[in-house]
This record gives sequence, structure tokens and C-alpha cells, in this order.
Amino acid sequence: MFALLFDPSAGAAGDMIMASLLDLGADEKRVRKAVESVGCTLEVSRQEKGHISATRAQVISDRRYHSLEEAVSILEGSSLQEKALKWALAALDILADAESRVHDVPKSRAHFHEVGALDALADIAGSCEAASSLKADRILSRPVSVGGGYVQSAHGLLPVPGPAALEILRAHNIPWMGGPVDDELLTPTGAALLAALVDEFVPRFPLIQAERVGYGAGRKDLATPNLLRALEARIVSPTRGTGMDHQNDRVVQLETNVDDVTGEVLGHLIEQLMQAGALDVSVIPAVMKKGRSGNVIRAISSHEDMSKLAGMIVRETGSLGVRVFPSLHRFVAEREERTVDLNLDGVTYSVAIKISRMDGSLVNVKAEYEDCRRIAKEAGVPLRMVIKKAEELGWRAADK
Repeated sequence: MFALLFDPSAGAAGDMIMASLLDLGADEKRVRKAVESVGCTLEVSRQEKGHISATRAQVISDRRYHSLEEAVSILEGSSLQEKALKWALAALDILADAESRVHDVPKSRAHFHEVGALDALADIAGSCEAASSLKADRILSRPVSVGGGYVQSAHGLLPVPGPAALEILRAHNIPWMGGPVDDELLTPTGAALLAALVDEFVPRFPLIQAERVGYGAGRKDLATPNLLRALEARIVSPTRGTGMDHQNDRVVQLETNVDDVTGEVLGHLIEQLMQAGALDVSVIPAVMKKGRSGNVIRAISSHEDMSKLAGMIVRETGSLGVRVFPSLHRFVAEREERTVDLNLDGVTYSVAIKISRMDGSLVNVKAEYEDCRRIAKEAGVPLRMVIKKAEELGWRAADK
């Protein structure tokens, strides 16, 4: 498994994350285009911190955004696409949620006091584009060092970590520690990006073969070099005690009870949730209060899709609320997709197959249902026969 690993032992900020990924080999043209598309310019240079040569990424801007709606509009109009845009919007939402909780206002009215400058939005856009260009299977991080002492803010002198950064650490179960210096090492933007990008925080790195190492320079001159280290590596063999005994990730479970929703609406909801990014959806028959029959709707979601999917459940079913079970850990098999060629009566068809492994051992092979259904219809043969033949080919291909 190919992984991107962050080592924020000297903290993390938006510019440091972007710089570390550029130093690692992220596509600078794409990153520069992303920064410019939100109205800023990017200066990339070499800098030495503690005798270590690193990349410095400095965004130039004199503008600000003032609301979540305005910031979302800027990102949606940027050059970001697909995964990079999804990550960037998630990081922005995480920031807005933290600010709304700290100031006890609705998220839509949250004011970005500490991170409202447009350069922070450019740091988010550039970092997400950089991570997307590296195409890692998973993104891991060690615990974050946040620094110590006090920091001057728009609200006066505040303890480190600052309120918004601390709220992000709390809400997303990010492991952290104080030190190693009395200064602010983790910014709200850095915390939001780690929460959005990282699949798993591990106490120490698993057994790896490092292929590339990158250093992102921060703005401060400290006793500890103000650097964020990032690595591209192959995970050789998950080792006990690293948090990588199996592949696992953090998910959210959404759940609600309904007793007046038709089967047709439930079927439509399942389809809509899966298309919107749900990892799994189930509808479970249940006996509700007063003996009424009903259903429990349960969806598994990533953190960034949680609000969107919960809103969809409410709109489609009329439910008055959705229960959220945050930060559940799930063990998942390593997944690989291939294509096999299936010959039926002299005609060759391509079938996508999904191969699952656990700790390197083959667990299962499953043929793509839609491909098999299409082939069965075109060839005029039973669907179960197409699935069986395709999966037999898949098992043979997986063993090679």
C-alpha cells in the first residue's frame, strides 16, 4: 500500500502542509493554478531551518472573506476538482464549525477572525491540490505537537492551542501533545487540513520503505526547526502497536427511525445516499412505539460527508432528526480493482472485478454487478452464470 505520511512533531500550518507536499514532489503547476484561482499568488523558494533545506510556500494576498457562503463560492469557482475540491470544502466546513462552536453562533454566521484572510483559503486550496496530485492510497499522520504558552489574537492573549484549533482537535479526535517550545505551532487552518486529509492518526509509523521525503518550512525561527516533514512510502507490513494491524479508517454512523415512509421512498433514499458518497446504507425493519411497524435507516459516512447525508435523510423522509455516532473505527480489507476478459460464444466482454486482501492474503473476489447484468442481457445468458465465470477469472488473476 502506497501512503503519504505527515510528521507534525513541530506543528502544522496551512503553508507548511502545502510546502511539505511541494517538496515531496507535488505538481507545482497545479498547486500554483489552484492558489491563483482563489485570487492569490504563490511564491515558492528554498529556505534552511536548523541546517535542513526545505521548501517555503508563501501566498500573497491583501483580501479577506467574511462568511462561509462567500468562502464556499470562492472554492467552487476555483480550479479544484473532484477529490481536491471535496477535501478543501471539508476543511473549510471544519473551520466554520469550530468558529461557530467557539463563538456560539450558527455555522452560517461564523466569522473567521483568525483565518479570514484570503491567503488561508489559498493555503487550503493549494494543500488539497498538492495532496491530490500525489495519489496516495492512504494518508497517515503522527500526533500533532501544538506548542505552548500564549498567543496574541483578535480577542487578546489566549493559551496555546488557540480555541478554534483546540475545538478541531477535540471534534475530530486528533491526538496531540504540548511542546516542544512555548509558541503556537498548530494553526486552525493546519488543524482543519489535517482533519480533512488524514485517514488515520497513528502513535508511530508502521514498517515502511520511504521513497521520498519532503520538508515544509514555517515562518517562525524557533529552538526547534519550524518544519513539517512529509514522506511518500510503501507500507511493507503492518506491525502491532502502530495502529496499522489492519487497514482501518474513521467513519461516522448516521441513524434515524421512521414509521410512515413507503418502500419506494426508502429505495430511492438508498440510491441517493450511495450516489452522494455514503460508504454503506441499510434499512432495518423495527417495531416502534405503540407497536407501530417502522424502519431504522442507517448510513455509514466519512466525516466530511456527514452533514450533507444527514440533511438528505431529513429531506427525503421528513424525519425530525438524525443520530450521529462519531469517529467509529472500522477495519477494512485492502482493495484493488482490475478488469478481466470474459469470452461467451466467441464474444469477449470486459468485466470489472474487486479484489480484497487482508495483511497481504487474498480474501475475496467480486465481479461488478452492473457489468455482469449488461453482459447477461447482451449475451442472452443467466446472470448467475456470468457472475460465476467472471469471478473464477478474477480469482486466477488475483493469484498472479
